Amino acid sequence: MSFRRRHPLSTIVVLAGLALAPVSVHAACRTGDTALADERALAAFRTALDESCPCDAYDGAAGGTRGAFRACATAVLEDARASGALDERCVATAKDVVATSTCGTRGVACATVTGGSTPHATCTVTSTSACRTRTGRTVLPGLDRTSATPPISPFGDRSGTSRQACTSADFCADVVEWTAGTCLDTRENGPYGAGFRDVRLVKPSAYDPSEERVLDAVVWYPTTPEAGPIEPRSGAVRDAVLDGSGGPYPVVMFSHGSCGYERQSLFLTPWLASWGFIVVAVPHPGNTISEFPTCGTPSAQAKSAVERPRDVVFALDWILAAGDDEGSPFFGAVDAQNIAMTGHSFGGLTTYLTTAIDDRFTVAVPMAPATGQRSTLTIPSLTMYGTIDSVVSRPGIFAAYERSSAPKRLVGIEDAGHYAFSDGCFPSADCDPPTTLTQEEAHERVKRQILPFLEVWLKGDRRWTPFLTTPPPPGVTSRVD
Repeated sequence: MSFRRRHPLSTIVVLAGLALAPVSVHAACRTGDTALADERALAAFRTALDESCPCDAYDGAAGGTRGAFRACATAVLEDARASGALDERCVATAKDVVATSTCGTRGVACATVTGGSTPHATCTVTSTSACRTRTGRTVLPGLDRTSATPPISPFGDRSGTSRQACTSADFCADVVEWTAGTCLDTRENGPYGAGFRDVRLVKPSAYDPSEERVLDAVVWYPTTPEAGPIEPRSGAVRDAVLDGSGGPYPVVMFSHGSCGYERQSLFLTPWLASWGFIVVAVPHPGNTISEFPTCGTPSAQAKSAVERPRDVVFALDWILAAGDDEGSPFFGAVDAQNIAMTGHSFGGLTTYLTTAIDDRFTVAVPMAPATGQRSTLTIPSLTMYGTIDSVVSRPGIFAAYERSSAPKRLVGIEDAGHYAFSDGCFPSADCDPPTTLTQEEAHERVKRQILPFLEVWLKGDRRWTPFLTTPPPPGVTSRVD
């Protein structure tokens, strides 16, 4: 995996001075009312920098030295400064990005994660040989690659320090902000390709058992990267052969929003499959976009509140049975012990409802959830919301979080509304770029939160723990209990 020449929405980082110039804090940039504009100006600077001064052209040889790169970068910076594209408040931040790049150095971005009462990630440019955890020092437990056991609480304090070379990174800014010092970049696809299958499930109605409910579900799963052409409607390769090399794979059940549909969040569902998860999404008949506008009536929603959790449980029963069926393409690939429930909006409420009636779920991730007075979670949870959401009740989300059991994490995506968790959005105050985040900007922030949580809590992969223990990047608020 490589994350060269990526243009982060955010580029400021906090670094310890170990080699070359450390990245420092410039509080005036990316704060207050100008934060989002500053983020975009810095991202535009990075784009211009990568186009005019591509890091691959500066390999430390004659003409490709660090000095040559900095001269080129300075010219790009001065152009942005003179044109007003980059506010004076953010010039120092942009200089820090340049100063802590590997371009022209023949060095590597060396990530350091330090535990203790205030865990944090830092980065500096140094030689590969110097970038290692020294003998006699404690390795941060969150980076222990040999353990398959999740930490008792990945949100707790950590002691010790671990260092590693991020050989695919050109900028320390990316290493700290986008990988939390792990060298794992959530902006990328995972090591697998994504396959999918359409599955028709038929069950009795929970509301009226004399009626049948037809659930045209979709299942995303890991396949080989070269499996075949990606079908745009599903973001994956149809009926691809499942790659069982990393299995069995944890299961993620996804529930769509009111008047939504099972493929509403393709930025997320096939992407999770590429990281080694089996994702099952079911439609909720009576409350889908194909039934608009009656899908949103009070009676339809009241009925759906009864049907939805049973739809999910029925689909869960099916995928677990498929994992045990020698004739199924999912045979032997389903991890029945590690199951997540997630959903958006009404699907978030469905997350509360479903986990309350089925104790097979081990983690929950409600996204911009609708809530009720008794909504609560008793399993490890990540609750996400947009800070300008005008569709669901943010006080309701906060109250449900307070009622829920620890360990739990509450994450707010700043400048994002209700539709940050779906592919599309309705033009409104919730989705009004450039005043709000674009969908791409919002999705990158959402993915940076959800993947590490699932990797730690479902797979026990402690390499991802620093994402959960170090401070969130700019533009994201978090609370941990």
